[in-house]
Amino acid sequence: MAEQDEVMFMLGKIKGQLEGVQKSVDAQNVSVTNIDKRLRTVEKSAAVHGAVGGGLVGVGIALISESIKAAFKTHGA
Repeated sequence: MAEQDEVMFMLGKIKGQLEGVQKSVDAQNVSVTNIDKRLRTVEKSAAVHGAVGGGLVGVGIALISESIKAAFKTHGA
């Protein structure tokens, strides 16, 4: 009977530890989901800013290039 009580005590202890691990995993899963949502928002914002910035730089370089071409055509003639 003493062995059976000891085994039951050990099983109860293991069960408690498993429940603690499960709670920890559940808590981490929720935080990972929230982090993923925030990161997705930041990535979208970065993509938009990158596209707008790249477009502006492209237009600026085209304007500078055309200005230089026009300046050399005027002075060369």
